[in-house]
Amino acid sequence: MTTVQLLVAFTIGAAALALWSYVRWPGAAPRSLGGAIVRAVVALLLLQVGSALLGLGDASPGLAVAVVVLVVVPMLTYAFLASIWFLKACVDQLRGA
Repeated sequence: MTTVQLLVAFTIGAAALALWSYVRWPGAAPRSLGGAIVRAVVALLLLQVGSALLGLGDASPGLAVAVVVLVVVPMLTYAFLASIWFLKACVDQLRGA
């Protein structure tokens, strides 16, 4: 398995975890569009931090794996979850709910 294939697998897994979290805990979603926007902005900031931390993995392969599994995958999961919440808030806004 190449590095690219592994990262794609981690990304698909993070998206699946986000979708599962959205279905499992529907009450965790923000109630308003403003709350969804705040969470999306926080997710974008966390992704910036995660990409900066990914550079630390150049020191050793073991550290790279730890950074990806313990930092980048949870941040990706939250980013996918925040995007689901944002899209749901937009749809609710269009419906007038």
